[in-house]
Amino acid sequence: MYTILLLLIFAGSFFWYSSSEKVKIKHAPALILPLVSDKIRAKILAIVLLGLSWTITMYLQGFLSGTLAFGAYVMGFFSLIVLLWPYRYFQWKQITVVFLIALFFEIIIF
Repeated sequence: MYTILLLLIFAGSFFWYSSSEKVKIKHAPALILPLVSDKIRAKILAIVLLGLSWTITMYLQGFLSGTLAFGAYVMGFFSLIVLLWPYRYFQWKQITVVFLIALFFEIIIF
């Protein structure tokens, strides 16, 4: 559950980042480029994804601790995206592999 939660937070943070006027996303998969090209649609999608993940975090951890944990998750992901995206350290294949490995460990081991 936490793997999917962190993926939602990452996606919401990325769409919020891409909704900035200063950011030009050129290197992304074909499914994501139409979403990030329209800034208003990207911001709405980011709000929906972050709101959903905030609700899930509050459900899993309680109201106050879920809200504080969500704030920490969002700060971490925004920091990673702002620092590493301009250098193109994020490759979509690598993110997918890391997500699948984390999901495998969460389901099988934990």
